[in-house]
Amino acid sequence: MKILKIISFGLTFYKLNKQLVGEGRVIMDEGMDVLKSIGDALKDNSITTAEKKIIVKEIKEFSKASINAIDSIVIPNSK
Repeated sequence: MKILKIISFGLTFYKLNKQLVGEGRVIMDEGMDVLKSIGDALKDNSITTAEKKIIVKEIKEFSKASINAIDSIVIPNSK
């Protein structure tokens, strides 16, 4: 049963990632980096200082990519 969930998650991620372009893809990639770093750190059920620094770095990169994408949105003036 667990393998079916993993395959389903992989297919969903693939479809979502396939449709993204530009900054959306960057945000998705950075988000996956955050999840991967957290997953890698928690394999032994503890987080070291070095792992914490990596997670924080990945979160900062994700935040920067997200903020840049939001800042680039142009909202037309409506009168």
